[in-house]
Amino acid sequence: MSHPDGDGGFTLIEVLVAIGLSGLMAALAVGGYSSWAGSSAHVGTAREVQTTMRQAQQQAVTEGRATCVWFDATSDTYTVYRGACEASTKTKLTGPHHTASGEVGLAGPAFVSSAGTSAGVTFYARGTATHGEVGVTRSGSAKVYQLAVEGLTGRVTFA
Repeated sequence: MSHPDGDGGFTLIEVLVAIGLSGLMAALAVGGYSSWAGSSAHVGTAREVQTTMRQAQQQAVTEGRATCVWFDATSDTYTVYRGACEASTKTKLTGPHHTASGEVGLAGPAFVSSAGTSAGVTFYARGTATHGEVGVTRSGSAKVYQLAVEGLTGRVTFA
């Protein structure tokens, strides 16, 4: 049985259902992407801070002098200095570095040295460091990534 030439195509209802389903899938994808992007910026900032601290330790050992990474939780920035954090004379090397976005921030930097507790970690020429930790937070998320520095080895861990 043959069909006349003008009989092929979709009805208006079929087209509207297809457009509606496409719109629903796009709305779900955008919501998922927003969540993924925020989570990615959160963990990316934590890894970036960890890398900066490891580079500061390597620089201290290579140059044979202390290197400080100072955290400012109020402005969500961190800066690298040549010299110990508690020293009155230190030279800025890089920074201030800002966190990835307005949603990601720094929380509770606390590093213990002989001079007391400060918001900066000092890496010494022999590879040791002032021990302590700093958190990386994200608004709308309960997850806090903790970056801890071991005093004896200067190792920077991420949890």
